[in-house]
Amino acid sequence: WIKLLKCNQLIPILNVFYSVGDFILNSNINDYLEKFSFEINDFSSDLHVPGVHHSLDCPEITLYVHNNLIECIGCYSELLYKGCNLIGLTINEFISQIGENYCGEVDCLNFEDDDIPQYVYEFESIGLQVWVQGSNGKIVSITVSTH
Repeated sequence: WIKLLKCNQLIPILNVFYSVGDFILNSNINDYLEKFSFEINDFSSDLHVPGVHHSLDCPEITLYVHNNLIECIGCYSELLYKGCNLIGLTINEFISQIGENYCGEVDCLNFEDDDIPQYVYEFESIGLQVWVQGSNGKIVSITVSTH
């Protein structure tokens, strides 16, 4: 955690259906603009998923914002839950740690840039979407939402 304290003074602790660290789901992004230096990518004109992405490098987090409200939070390097970093676990370790199981079918996406499939697990009971690289691989990202 020392590394995180030196970065943005943000420790990415998961509070299910509510927040990641300082960032509260469904809160106004303007509440955070003075405290954090975000890289901002505006996708407002996207017809499929319009919004604005506010990203931090340390820790690697992206806030997905629509109409100035934080709709979901993507975590790419660290997401702490009960003292454990969920990023880097296998899906079985993750299930054991959180005590919940995924629902529905597992989606398999194969991006052209690396030819390594990613598997997407939905944990609707705790509002998490978990991305695993390779069939027996590690978690590479988790998206936190209120649904």
